[in-house]
Amino acid sequence: MIEKKIEFIGSCLSDLLAEKEIIARYELLQRVYECVRKADLTPEEKVELNTTLGKKHVASGIFFNLLSGEPIFANIPKLDSVMNINDRMFHFVHTGNYTDPDFAKAYNKFQDSGKEIEELVRLNLKDLLVEFMEGAEYHLADESSAKLTFAGPDDRRLDFRIFPTIQEVELVEGMEGSVVIVPHAESPGPFIAFFQEKGKDADLAEIKVWVANMEQGTIDPFIGYPKDLAIYKQFNNPRMAIMVKTNWGRRME
Repeated sequence: MIEKKIEFIGSCLSDLLAEKEIIARYELLQRVYECVRKADLTPEEKVELNTTLGKKHVASGIFFNLLSGEPIFANIPKLDSVMNINDRMFHFVHTGNYTDPDFAKAYNKFQDSGKEIEELVRLNLKDLLVEFMEGAEYHLADESSAKLTFAGPDDRRLDFRIFPTIQEVELVEGMEGSVVIVPHAESPGPFIAFFQEKGKDADLAEIKVWVANMEQGTIDPFIGYPKDLAIYKQFNNPRMAIMVKTNWGRRME
């Protein structure tokens, strides 16, 4: 059965790379998550794939496998070259003999698909968050367009709000005590700006902001910690929020 799922994911990625021979690293990552979601892997299949890929998270493992030069999937081009275009990393096959107009076209296509990718980010962050919370024995109990509510042992509940970038996070009434989930950025600048402008307000409202490193398949605290130790133990780098407050908070004094 796992062979069929691997074949399905490989076919999904092959179709993608046939359409987009030059692809933004960020879009490739989001499309990998999408292909994994469509494969509808069982928990047992995830464990088996993680073992094969040598990673703790399937989408993360597949993403790095694609860029390793030796992908486990048949008929997948080796994305062995990279170029920075307007501060975005793009991957492609070095034998493609691409010219400047090809790279410009790839960048414009990426820009044009911004809304679609933004929606993918939301869905992919939800998948990663569900898996993260399941590790702490929480399940998704309620969902709306604005909020995800997870229920855990002893009737514990925690609300989450997903944003596609840290720049889009707005702290509004009704968010008190909830957790904001955002993806990592290619530079720390947007997070420094958010911390300086809204960090104190988030603290006062007990709004936590956690960052998903989607390439690694991990979530870490940026502002604020959970009260439940089981959730705390799911963090890859639990000291991150302390380091942010110590180092960046000092600059604000």
